[in-house]
Amino acid sequence: MAKIDELTDEKAAEFGHAFVRWVTDEDPAAVAHFFPDLDPHEIKDHEASEIGRAVLEDLLAERYTH
Repeated sequence: MAKIDELTDEKAAEFGHAFVRWVTDEDPAAVAHFFPDLDPHEIKDHEASEIGRAVLEDLLAERYTH
């Protein structure tokens, strides 16, 4: 998997929080019903950081390895 060396935990957490809010609030892919108990306000920064880093690194890997 590609790694983003410059991605700090703080920036990854910001992205992770925004991503979860987007998934649950805007629900563009109609997936929120799979996560009925997911409350974006209950996600801790370290959890959001893991989500943000994973999503961004997966996107980077998908984009540049195929």
